[in-house]
This record gives sequence, C-alpha cells and structure tokens, in this order.
Amino acid sequence: MGLKSVALLSLACDVLAIAVPREAVPCTFSLTAVGMENGSIRQDTIGQPRIGGMYPKNTYIIENGSLKDSRGHTCIIAEGSSQLQCTAGLPNNTPFSLSDNNYVEHDRNSNWLACPADGPSNDGSSIIFSDAKQDKTGCYAVEILAGGFACAALGRPSSPGVSSTSSVDSPGSTTTIQGQITTHTTVTVTTAPYPTVETVVRAEASCPNDIRSGIFQYPHLIVPTSPQSPDHAFGNSYKAYISPTNTTLFNFDIPDQAPYLGTCGLVFQFPYRSQLAWHNEPTFYFSGLEQEVGSNGGLNFALLSGVADSSTTYNDIAPVDTNYGKTKIVPGNNYTIATFPCRAGTFTYEVSSVGGVEFNFYQDSRPYAVGLYIVPCS
Repeated sequence: MGLKSVALLSLACDVLAIAVPREAVPCTFSLTAVGMENGSIRQDTIGQPRIGGMYPKNTYIIENGSLKDSRGHTCIIAEGSSQLQCTAGLPNNTPFSLSDNNYVEHDRNSNWLACPADGPSNDGSSIIFSDAKQDKTGCYAVEILAGGFACAALGRPSSPGVSSTSSVDSPGSTTTIQGQITTHTTVTVTTAPYPTVETVVRAEASCPNDIRSGIFQYPHLIVPTSPQSPDHAFGNSYKAYISPTNTTLFNFDIPDQAPYLGTCGLVFQFPYRSQLAWHNEPTFYFSGLEQEVGSNGGLNFALLSGVADSSTTYNDIAPVDTNYGKTKIVPGNNYTIATFPCRAGTFTYEVSSVGGVEFNFYQDSRPYAVGLYIVPCS
C-alpha cells in the first residue's frame, strides 16, 4: 500500500488521535522508584519491597485490583504502619492499579514514601510506605513506576498521550555507537552532554539522520511479540516494547514515487526525556546506560524476509533477511541504522534487545521525534 509522505504536524495529530486498547490479560513487571530517591525496587526475605540494597529484584502483577509478587503473595498496605508488605494468607485490603503512564497507584493515588530501613535489616535501602504514614521523619516522596512488562502489549494503558518515564539523564560522556550494515564507512558521532566520542559504522550514502525535513515514512503497523507468550498475537500497538522478553516489529509502506526512487535510510530518533516532558509529549522508559556499558548492550535492527501483520506472534516472525547489527543508543541522539536502495512495497523491520537493554516508547514525531522512520537520501 503506497502512502504519501506527511508533514510533521499532520502526522502527530493522526498518531495521537488513536487510542491503544487496554487488554484484559495481566502482565508481570518490575518496579522502579522515581522521585527524591531513585532506584530499582527489591524485596527482602520477609516480603518487604525496598528501594536499593542487597536483596534481589522482584516482579509483580496486578490482577483484579490485587498486587502480587513473583511468589504469589498478596501485597498490602499494613494497617497502622502504612507499610507496603507482601505476605501469604492475607486478603487484599487496598485496590491497586496502574495509571495511564504506568505508575503504581493505591486507592487511585500514586504518592508513596521512601523511608530509611533501621535496625538489623539496615542495608542502606529504604522501606516503602503509603503517603498515609503518620511519622514522615527522614522520608522522601516517590512514585513507583512499572516497567519490563513480560507480556508486551498485554495490560497496557489505554492512552497513547503518556507513557513510562524512568530513565535519568546523567551528565557525563558520549558513547560508542556500533551498527553493522551492508555498505559502510566510519564516522564519528559527538553528543552533548555525553563526552565520550564513539565510532559508528554507517552506510556511505548522504542521508539525514532525522526527520526534520518533514519528508519521511513512519511505521503503519507496530506489533510487539514476546518469547514468554510465543503463540499470542498482541496485535497492532502504537507503543513499542523492546526488552529481553519483548521484540517489536515495524511495518513500512514505501511508495513507488519520488522522492523514494533512489537511496533510503532507516533512522532511529532518541531525544532527551526532558525535551518531551517540557512539551507535555509522551515520554519513554529507558533502562539506561548501565546495561549498554556493563553488558555491552544496545538495540539490534534487522530487515525480515517476510511481512508481519496484526496476527503475527513471536513464533511467526519471518527469518532475517539483512541484519544491521547492534546500535548503542543514548538519549539526545539520532541514528542512521542503514542505507539501501529504495524499493516500493511493504517491509518489516525487527528491533530486539541486546545485553538486557529495555526501551519502551510511543512512536511519535512531534515536536521531538521518537522511534523508527525511513527517509529519502540525497
């Protein structure tokens, strides 16, 4: 299906006017504290969720208003102390839910407190309380963000206007970005305020790495998949889920007319989270640079040999036609993943996680583009 190129403003209106349906099937997810105290939420041996510390991370699920941990224990807000506690054998005493931007709510309230652990259990972590706690001495206000959904699009919010926001842009350096492509040359990408200069392999054709010209193609179908639900079709989504348990497919319809008659480029846009928040635009969940540096992670891009549709499952994904390799993504950067001769028709590109990196985002082009696009090159 050939579609005309569209300008930035009109595309944004079209995309944001479409709602993402909330699914009835529940998802497991991890939790992160965001606020005066940030960090992954872990859980000790007696079922106390904690921010930071030495205990392992846990996963949770919200089903019929009940929050449960990975052992199936019900999480409650204890009467009297207002502490969040996961335990067996007690009924749920608090309705839990996810807000439209994936914050965990108790009684439709996303405000929580992080208070230092004391006594023998003090490992530098913080205990979590509802904001009804009477003695707030030494406590910080936080919100609790759900991420790392194991079932892709299942149980996700219904509004595309907002999404997860948990990555913290830390000052520092520039990053090394690597991507394997068919024809390549080495270029240096300098980014501020990340001061490390990295080398990225890119195609030789002169091609924009952004969509500011207003001439581009955006994906007309986005299909999340999950190896944990390999035969489940999650359908079309306006949000991409890329993690160790989620791979997302992007369909592009390239017209058989100018300017798509020469060389085309596959580009990936990744603005700063603060740029989007400033303009009240959808933000994203990014697991951060730790996985990229510590685990040599990133996102892997590939062209598939077949075309996906809304019924495609993880087990149905077509074989890879061309693997463009891994790209280390850093907020505030645009990337040319590959360039190739333009061909009219429908093509499916696969984006998967490498090294534990997670990036969940709404595909959006205004005013700071996020996501995957195809542009004509000069």
